[in-house]
Amino acid sequence: MTEPSPLTARLSTCSFRGDFEACRALCESVDRFVPETIEHWLIVPTKDLDLFGGLAGGRRRIVAEDEFLPRGFVKAPMPSPAVRKLLRLPRRNIYLTPFSRPVRGWIAQQMMKIAATAAASTDIVVHVDSDNVFIRELTPAHLVRDGRVRLYRNPEKVELDSHRAWHAAAAKLLGLPPGDWHGAEYIDALVVWRRSALVAMTERIEAVTGKSWQVALARTPHFAEYVLYGVHADKIMGLDAAGLFAAPRSLCHSRWSGDFSGQADEDAFVAGVEPDHVSCLVQSTIDLPLERRLALYARVQAYAAQQDSERG
Repeated sequence: MTEPSPLTARLSTCSFRGDFEACRALCESVDRFVPETIEHWLIVPTKDLDLFGGLAGGRRRIVAEDEFLPRGFVKAPMPSPAVRKLLRLPRRNIYLTPFSRPVRGWIAQQMMKIAATAAASTDIVVHVDSDNVFIRELTPAHLVRDGRVRLYRNPEKVELDSHRAWHAAAAKLLGLPPGDWHGAEYIDALVVWRRSALVAMTERIEAVTGKSWQVALARTPHFAEYVLYGVHADKIMGLDAAGLFAAPRSLCHSRWSGDFSGQADEDAFVAGVEPDHVSCLVQSTIDLPLERRLALYARVQAYAAQQDSERG
């Protein structure tokens, strides 16, 4: 009997010119810590293709986000920061569509991630945002175990209204009984998707809503792509059928919110790195100048290397 072929993987990053320097640091860490056999796609606005073009080459491809948005999506002109603040408009872009109310940029980005995964030529897509960097080697063992692909599945409930809304939206879109909790949290800073499970999720959304998954999601003002994927794999397919294994611990050392109060706070963050962390994220909304952010990432990488050396 022949052995099954190893599963193939790709990294996928959605970015834009405001995160360019942070994205450059991510790319440098990918080239240092990720096997060359794993592609890296950067998905950026068309107007930013030239800016990001210098990062292309080798494993890395720069792709226009329009390739992964439904036909008819048109980015509305971006008002000035003062006007956005006056009208209480979101920081991100707004998209106009012929089949829904205006779609926030955050929702459009989630739709891009789903479309890019569905169109991928690899078995696995690893989503890594541009405010993340790798701090130690990413190996196949992090992604696959006995032919099954990793699913971040943390049973500890996050008591936030946003998370309850995301779970409620998943129930509606996937045809589950109404509910705002499905037994686990699935949102993480380094998220691994199995393409076949993702495609099955889009097919389920279309069967439940009677619309294309793009239209259904464009008409859903609050959802989270990682919650959709996780709930579908957990409650509709079942992890065995989906070819997934549950992992309760994150691969990423993260700071999601709260500005750093000073040197002691940064020191504590560095010391919080654990041996199973392969990346580090400091959320882009945290007020941290680029120079300090890059210095902090360098310290985290050095601390991870020290940990590995001490472990032999």
